[in-house]
Amino acid sequence: MTEPLYIRPIIEVSDFLPIFVSAALILLFGLIYASVVTLVKMQRLKSIYMFLAYFFWILQIYCTYFLTMKIHSQPFTIKAMMIAMVAYLMVPHIYYYLITKSEERYED
Repeated sequence: MTEPLYIRPIIEVSDFLPIFVSAALILLFGLIYASVVTLVKMQRLKSIYMFLAYFFWILQIYCTYFLTMKIHSQPFTIKAMMIAMVAYLMVPHIYYYLITKSEERYED
């Protein structure tokens, strides 16, 4: 009989609520971050509110790190999640840049 490649540590029952809340907050903070960035780029909010978007992004990173610690992730998975968070920081900016460039192209 072959041994399993990886044995997942058991997550305690008492950790279920913090894991669930942390995962929900990751989604919520990501939504708020993307919304504020979009509203600032569309000039519906003043650019001074951009710090608020970055604040929610930092909260999202904290919740992501907390979640990976609670579910006993491996170091590679933690690094991959942090790289994903850095990418999530840049994606709304790149998306808005591409949209404005394509609008400029078709207006000419």
